[in-house]
Amino acid sequence: MSAAEILHLFPATLLSFLVAFSLGAVFWVGGLVIVSLITPISELTLLRAGNLPCALAFGGKALGMVLPIAAVARTAAGPLDQIIWCIVAVAVQLVVHLILTTLLAGRLKQEIDADQLGGAAVFVAFMQVGAGILNNAVMSG
Repeated sequence: MSAAEILHLFPATLLSFLVAFSLGAVFWVGGLVIVSLITPISELTLLRAGNLPCALAFGGKALGMVLPIAAVARTAAGPLDQIIWCIVAVAVQLVVHLILTTLLAGRLKQEIDADQLGGAAVFVAFMQVGAGILNNAVMSG
């Protein structure tokens, strides 16, 4: 492909990139907002204060959330397909979050309240990332 052909195609491919990236970003941030709303602590306030257990657990949630969203952006047949599968990706990560919250029965909250990193924050972070990797693999085919 010549340079002229590439430059001719660039506006259309740039628009496709911007649409896919924007949809991915909206679902990533939206999913994290939903997680924050169903979490009984104010994660943003704690993150601003430098709370390490909160940062580790929320960082795991953020990474776990974006991995399948990235797979969807790569494999979607178009914007509507991307939207549908991003909803599924976010829903899976929310279910994992709820399961982990139930399993740990307040242990993560205790660590966050004490601002002391312990097993719960590490476990949550790794499990969320693990779920995101599995979700990514399944969605990317």
